Amino acid sequence: MRKFTTALLTGCIWAWMHIAVAQDANFTQFYASPLYLNPALTGATPHFRFNTIYRNQWWQVPNNYQTNQISADFNLDYYDSGIGVLLSQDRIGALAASITQLNLSYAYRVRLRWGMMLRMGIQGGIGIRNTDWGRFVFEDQLQSGGATAESFAQPTVIYPDFTAGAVLHRTNFWIGLAAFHLSRPSVGLLSNTEKLPMRFSAQAGYRIDLDPLGEGNIALSPTLLYQRQGNFNQLDLGANLYYHPLLIGIWYRGLPISSTLRGSINQDAIAGLVGVRFKNSLTVSYSYDVTLSTLNRSGGAHEISVIYEPADKRRKRGSKHVDCPIVF
Repeated sequence: MRKFTTALLTGCIWAWMHIAVAQDANFTQFYASPLYLNPALTGATPHFRFNTIYRNQWWQVPNNYQTNQISADFNLDYYDSGIGVLLSQDRIGALAASITQLNLSYAYRVRLRWGMMLRMGIQGGIGIRNTDWGRFVFEDQLQSGGATAESFAQPTVIYPDFTAGAVLHRTNFWIGLAAFHLSRPSVGLLSNTEKLPMRFSAQAGYRIDLDPLGEGNIALSPTLLYQRQGNFNQLDLGANLYYHPLLIGIWYRGLPISSTLRGSINQDAIAGLVGVRFKNSLTVSYSYDVTLSTLNRSGGAHEISVIYEPADKRRKRGSKHVDCPIVF
C-alpha cells in the first residue's frame, strides 16, 4: 500500500508539473494583462494604467485551477520610457500548490516615420513554487495517527525569471513579439532536472473606427495571439466590438491544423465576452469559455478583468506619446 501511495502521489506531482510547468497561464482576455502579454507594452499609456484579472478554470472540478494577476505601469514621457510591476499567482487546490511571481518591467520607445512607434521591453523578477505537503494524508498516518515517515524534496522553490519583447504600433494597429523564461530556470519540486521551457508569442491587433462622427464611440478590434511553449502550440483569435459604453466580443482558442500530444484535434474553447467602459477610463469585462476539448465536463472557465486608464488630457507641447490600441 505504501508503494502504491507513493506512486500515486508521484503521478499527481508529475501530472501537475506537466500542466503548470510545461504551459504558462493563459487568459481569454490576454490584452487585459499587457505586462504579462509583452513587456514592451509597459508604459504604452498616456499617463498610468492599472490592470487586474482573475481566471477560474474548470470550475466544476473540485479544487480547480485559478489565476490572479495585478499590474501597474507608468508612462515616463520625458524619458521615452515606461516602468511597471506585475504580480501573479496560480493556485491548484487539489495539490495544495501555488506559483507566485513578482516581476519588474521597463520599456523604451523610438519614434519612427509615418507615425510609427517601436517599443522594446525587458522584464525580470522571481518566481516562488510551493507545495504544502502537510495537506496530504499518507498510509502510515492512518495507521499511527501521527506524522508521516515519508520524505520529500523541498516544499518551496525560488527561481529568477526574465522576459524580453518588442512592439511596433500606430494609433490603429499593433504587432509584437516576446520571449519568456530566457534563463530556463530550474523549478522542480522533486529534482533539479525540471527546467521551465521558454515560451514564444506573436501578437497583433487592429482598431477599426466605425463612428461616423469620428469621436471613437464605435470601434471593432480584431486581435490574435500565437504561442508556443515546449510541445504546446496555441492560437487565440477573436474581436471585440465597442459601442459606447458597452463591449461585446467572441473568441476562439485552438489550432485545429495541428494535433495534441494525444492525437486529438488541437482546440480548447470558444468564449463570449461582455463589458462596460465607464467615463472613458474604467473598463470591466467578463468572459466565459465553453470547452471544446475532451475536458467538456469541466465547466469551462470564468474570467473577470478590470482596467483603469485615465484619458489623455495633456496639452504639453512636444509630447512623444502615440496611443497603442491594444484594447480599444
